[in-house]
Amino acid sequence: MNGEGFRISVGVEEGEDGAFLAHALTLPGCAAPGPTAEAAAWALQGEVFEWLRFLAAVGEPVPAAEAELEIAVDEWLRTGARVGAGESTACFAHDLRPLEDADVDRELRWLGGLRAALLARVRRLPGDQADRPLPGGGTVRRALEELARAQWWTLSRLGASSLGEAPDRTLGRLDAAMALTVDRFSHLPPERRGLLLEIEGEEWTPRKVLRRLLWTEWSMGRVVALALTEG
Repeated sequence: MNGEGFRISVGVEEGEDGAFLAHALTLPGCAAPGPTAEAAAWALQGEVFEWLRFLAAVGEPVPAAEAELEIAVDEWLRTGARVGAGESTACFAHDLRPLEDADVDRELRWLGGLRAALLARVRRLPGDQADRPLPGGGTVRRALEELARAQWWTLSRLGASSLGEAPDRTLGRLDAAMALTVDRFSHLPPERRGLLLEIEGEEWTPRKVLRRLLWTEWSMGRVVALALTEG
């Protein structure tokens, strides 16, 4: 990419608890919370830079260092989610756009890059370190289990089977969830790529599912990676 301006389209989610979550819609998976919309948008800038650093590290094209970053709020939704507790239910107009082949290929690469970076750290751990405590409670093993569960649950919005059919081992469950993700999106028929579904009172589309998978992988994976790095 050249050194011209780089525009990030943002969707702001205002939760029922009064907290805000700014979603970078043109950089799926990148999001930041805040007590006000302005605070969330400001925090998002830092997250965007972290995302661009990650993408550059895995060989993805990113804007030139001198490119001017523009954060533009294009959508604003009020939802019933407890955003301050980490929930999100927003389905933006951007999410209604049917996925293109290029979207699927690019975002599956991003997802794979995030998972590879996480597992590279996890697989270097001695066996007894999987139960190392994490900041805020829980353990590395529990966080990885939750990541697998969250990925599987999100995929169930597109009709995936239950997590009960996954392998027993934590890494096996993570691998199975990722394999299912790749299979689901790689074989998603064109007529279903813009499908809008309402499940348990929440609207879902394939584009939203992929965005949520990336957000979950980034946010949960980074907690684990940070704990392992500090250890």
